[in-house]
Amino acid sequence: MMLGFVKAIQSVIRPLLRQEMRFFRQYVGDNTILMTTNDHMYIYLDGMDASLTPSILREGTWEPHLSHWLETVLRKGDCFIDIGGNNGIHALRAGRKVGETGRVIVFEPQERLAGLIERSAAANLMIYNFHVRRTALGAEHGFIRLGKFAHLTGSATVTPNEMIAEYVNVPLAPLPRALEQLTKKLGRPCDPDVIKIDVEGFEYAVWDGMKEWARQRDRLAIVLEYSPVSYRHCGRDPLALIREFRDYGFRVEQLLAGGRTRRLDDADFETFSQAERQYDIVLIKGNF
Repeated sequence: MMLGFVKAIQSVIRPLLRQEMRFFRQYVGDNTILMTTNDHMYIYLDGMDASLTPSILREGTWEPHLSHWLETVLRKGDCFIDIGGNNGIHALRAGRKVGETGRVIVFEPQERLAGLIERSAAANLMIYNFHVRRTALGAEHGFIRLGKFAHLTGSATVTPNEMIAEYVNVPLAPLPRALEQLTKKLGRPCDPDVIKIDVEGFEYAVWDGMKEWARQRDRLAIVLEYSPVSYRHCGRDPLALIREFRDYGFRVEQLLAGGRTRRLDDADFETFSQAERQYDIVLIKGNF
């Protein structure tokens, strides 16, 4: 009977030990945690963040459906742009996929997070093809007030929110202008193949700043967080926005679990635009 009891205890403890040993985690000071992800990359995390950090510490990943999609569409030598990089977990995975001949450009206006992304890139030996710009993207050029949350330090927004604890002024630029400035700095063109946009309800402004540029592209994939509630609060018509994606030459798809996608039709557009939740939308132009 004792042997059966011991085996029962072992059956509970062993999975917990395997989970605990699965990731390396180390507090390195300054409210910063260094860990390995479930695909064996180093990442520096903000220990004060109550949004993404707990999930990544527990699971070793974040938004795996998006990671799977990026793995599918990115190729060696591609240029990936991450608008709203947060802690950089998707940019790091993209950097591994595009390799030394590719390039990753991250736009993250929060100074703290931008610094952590740079440290993570260096820890993964990606420093030469990985560029972090501490700039917000939108439809105009200048500065904008960025609202920061008290404990959700992995998130910030330029849209109204009652949970905002403080504001900081950050540089603002349309994507084409930001890429032009970066091209001059690096001495070689930054020609994106895949773009991720996740900017807490400000996606419509990022789109406004880049849509004429995007119209001229023959091949481009964009994945963005589509938040109809946020757009309505800012006076933007969510249905008109999603139809505009198609009018500018993109086929519009929903990103599903496992990185799969399904093409959306007019009935889906109506449903999505009236929803009270967010969706991950994929815009595709050309051969992917």
